[in-house]
Amino acid sequence: MMAAASFATAGSASADSVVDGLSFGAVGTYSTQDIWRGQKQGDDDFRLGVTAELGLFGVPTNAKLAWSENDLQNEFEFSLGTARDFTLPVVGDVVGHVTFNYYSEGTDVVGDVESEFGVGLGKDLGLATVSLTQFIAVEGDNNGYGEIGANFGEVYEGISLTGTLGYVLDDFKATHVELTADLPNLPFEVLDTTFTPFLKGVYTFDGREGIWANDGAEFIAGLSLSKSF
Repeated sequence: MMAAASFATAGSASADSVVDGLSFGAVGTYSTQDIWRGQKQGDDDFRLGVTAELGLFGVPTNAKLAWSENDLQNEFEFSLGTARDFTLPVVGDVVGHVTFNYYSEGTDVVGDVESEFGVGLGKDLGLATVSLTQFIAVEGDNNGYGEIGANFGEVYEGISLTGTLGYVLDDFKATHVELTADLPNLPFEVLDTTFTPFLKGVYTFDGREGIWANDGAEFIAGLSLSKSF
C-alpha cells in the first residue's frame, strides 16, 4: 500500500492546453515488510512505480501508478493530486493539498477501502513541515481515518527524517505512530539511478476493536531506487 503522498508543483502550465510541462520519474522499492497505516500487509515487499508531474488543465498535478507484490498480496495503486499555496488569517502561509487514491485489491484496514480522497493542509514551522490529512472514503468505509505528518528534512549529513501519527475520527483514537529515516545514498549510480537505503519503525496502539489485527512495534529496512527522465 502507498503512504499518503506529498505533491510538488510542476511549474506553470497554460490554461489553453490539457497537458503541459510533463516530466517523468521511476521508483523501485524493496522492504522487509509492508506496513500500511499501522498494519502489516505482507513480508518481502517489492514495488515498482512511475510518477508524472504535469499541468492538467492549467493545474499543477502529480500522478503515480505503482505495482506491489509480497507474500500476501499483489496490487496496483494509483494516485492523482495537486497542491496550492495560500494564506489563512492568523495561521499565515499554508499549502493545501487534495489527493485521490485507488487500490485495486482494496484493504481490510479500517474497512474495505478501494478509493478515497485525502484533503489537508501543510505548514512550515521551522523545525519541521507539519501536515494534516483527512481521508474521505469513496468506495468503502475508513472510519474517518486521517494522518498528522512531520517532515524534518535533513537532520544529519545525508539523513532525512519523517514521522506520521494516524487516527480515526469515529472513536477519536490514535492508530499508530511511524518514523522513517532515509539514509545517505549509496556511493554509486547505475544508469543515473540513485540507491537510497531506509529504516522505518512503526508502533501500533492496542484497543483497536478488531480493526487492527496486530499491535506493538515493528522495524523495517529497505532500499529505494529512483530515476528521473
